[in-house]
Amino acid sequence: ENHPINKESHIKVKFFQTKKESGFSANGFKNLKEGIEEIFNLELGLDKLQQIGANQDILDTADLIRKIFRKSSRERAKFTCEVYYVTAAPDINIPEKISHLQEELEKNNLNIPFEFEYWGAQKLLDLTERVDESIELKFSSQPLEIKERGVDISGFTGFISGNDLITALKDENGEFKSHLTEGNVRFFLGEDKKINSSIIESAKDPDKAQNFWAMNNGLTIIGDSIEPLGNNEYSVVNPQIVNGCQTVHCLYYAQIEIESLPDALKVFVKLVNTENLEVQTDIISATNSQNPVKSASLKANDNIQRNIEKYLKEVGIYYERRENYYKRQGYTGNKVIGLLKMAQIIHTVVNKESVVAINDASTLFESQGKYDIIFHDNADYDIYKFASVLYQKIWSIKNSDIRSNTYSDKERSLISKGGFVFLHIMSSLMMSRALYKFGNTETSSEQTTRIDITAPARKNEFTKRKKWLLEKLDDDNYLE
Repeated sequence: ENHPINKESHIKVKFFQTKKESGFSANGFKNLKEGIEEIFNLELGLDKLQQIGANQDILDTADLIRKIFRKSSRERAKFTCEVYYVTAAPDINIPEKISHLQEELEKNNLNIPFEFEYWGAQKLLDLTERVDESIELKFSSQPLEIKERGVDISGFTGFISGNDLITALKDENGEFKSHLTEGNVRFFLGEDKKINSSIIESAKDPDKAQNFWAMNNGLTIIGDSIEPLGNNEYSVVNPQIVNGCQTVHCLYYAQIEIESLPDALKVFVKLVNTENLEVQTDIISATNSQNPVKSASLKANDNIQRNIEKYLKEVGIYYERRENYYKRQGYTGNKVIGLLKMAQIIHTVVNKESVVAINDASTLFESQGKYDIIFHDNADYDIYKFASVLYQKIWSIKNSDIRSNTYSDKERSLISKGGFVFLHIMSSLMMSRALYKFGNTETSSEQTTRIDITAPARKNEFTKRKKWLLEKLDDDNYLE
């Protein structure tokens, strides 16, 4: 309260209601609303507030808020409140009752402006890994500003020197910041690919470099905010290269080979300013659909895919939702599981469709209905861990069996191709033998049909068995 306040000041009070619940309760919000109203009921003395249940921390905070509010009113400073209702909800479904209570709080007698935010599990996951980063990009000449009244997104487009561009995208050790291509559905396919080799050679050739901008589509970079720094330079906060991953990597490797790209080499760059995740996803899909990208790859940046990657990495499984991301870092073998392979594994274990998984894997991404029975935000993420580890164990057992036994060519072929059928059978056997609590007793029951991964824990056939299943995964003798 000793901080100076004048008419230029802006005071914000932030209220948080945090609940470890799977939804947004109207009763929880009602309690929050009543508490805020009591704090701003200036005729309600602190002693009365204490009588109705406020502890000392609340009393001290309420006293401070009231003092600041009175001071800001006298000085005609701006005073606003932000209300955050936070739960572990997988979806943001706000009951009508909460909307009604929110409107009542907005119509307060003191005319205090209120803003409301509702955070679920995905927001919390995103916050745990978010660190704001910015890059500075300098256009060769005045870029074209793209801004329309009433349109949420805006941006700039123009030419950037190849050397300036690559310098801006490197870290302090001179390495390319590969995380900037997080938004690109494909990772760099490699400089040995025919197209990429051609891009590298044209970037190194002083004559061809003059026409580089015309021979390549350029880059699309999304940022949460884009601020002009003067002299045609712009700061991009939390940049994502959503199109042009191949181009920018080729330029990076060309620069390594010849130390400096030709001065005449210019890249056409489009900067897009938007924080809206849905808009970002639409841009990623649209900018990549011009090239032969598999339908599966367009799902690579879904929240569920990012979350599975992070979850599995903690147990030593590298989920390559973007093609080549981990392979280019030197990870090999069945520790690396691609997006399509994961779909095959889960469709086999969860939906008991091993034959479809083998023969028609690409169709699993063609409709949202098919996709949701394999990848869903409500899923118990341990199903992805269990299925992946079982897949790895089975492939080891299968390959060991082929190496250590003498089979006819027909038998070897059948065993080699039958991995997903083997996975189907093994997962059903283990599920059916798994012990779980039923009341006060430990029991098991047959489980050979499809598992609903969206079912709540108490009804989820995998979740109630998972403790036993995950323990058995570590018992190689049992699996043999």
